[in-house]
Amino acid sequence: MESPAAEASTSVPETADDVLEVLARLGDTRTWEAGVTVVTQGDVADSMYLVHAGELRAFVVGEGGRAVELNTLGPGDIFGELVLHGDLRTANVATLTRARLTRVTRANAEQTLKARPDLAFQLIQRLVARVRVLTATVRNLGSLDVYQRIVGLCTALAREHEGQLCVLDMSQQRLAERVGASRAMVNRLLQDLARGGYIEMARGRIVLLKTLPPRW
Repeated sequence: MESPAAEASTSVPETADDVLEVLARLGDTRTWEAGVTVVTQGDVADSMYLVHAGELRAFVVGEGGRAVELNTLGPGDIFGELVLHGDLRTANVATLTRARLTRVTRANAEQTLKARPDLAFQLIQRLVARVRVLTATVRNLGSLDVYQRIVGLCTALAREHEGQLCVLDMSQQRLAERVGASRAMVNRLLQDLARGGYIEMARGRIVLLKTLPPRW
C-alpha cells in the first residue's frame, strides 16, 4: 500500500497552488475559532499549516511583553515552514476570525517534497515572497517614524464602507502592534488627527475624512 507521499507524487502539477492541494491531502483539517493561538513562539516546530479560510496574524513578543505584528495570513497561505529546518517557532500565529486549517507533520511534508521537487520549488517561491514582505516591514520600522507608519498602514488598509473610506476591524492595540509602537503613542497621534479633522474614530473602525498629511 502506497504512503500518502507516494500517492501524491503521481499527480502532475497544473496550477501555482498545486503544492497546497497536495499537502492538504496529507494532513488533518479542522476549524479554529477566532482568538485562538495556533502556534507559539519558542515551541518546537513539528508541523506546518495551510490556510483554507479565515484570517490570522503572525506576531512576535519581545522583552517587556510588547507585541509586534509581522503580517496577516489568509486563504492560500502557509505558515510554520520552519518545520523543514527542525527549529523552534520564531513567531506566534493566532486566528483573527474563524479559520479552517490543515496541519501537516514534518515527516509527511519532507517525504512529499523530496519526491516532488516541483512542489519544493513552489514552496521556495512562497518563502521568498514572505521574506520580501518581512524585509519591507523591517525597513519601514527602521526608516519611518511612528506617524509615517500609521499613515502608510491606514492608507493601505482603507476600504469603501457605507459611503466612507474606512479602516475596518482595527483596534488601537492592534494598530500599535502593526506599526511597532506603544498603544499610548498611537492613541495620541489618532486623537491629534481627529482634532485636525482628518479622521473620525468609531468602535472597530477609523474613518478617513480627508487625505492624511505626510508628516505631523
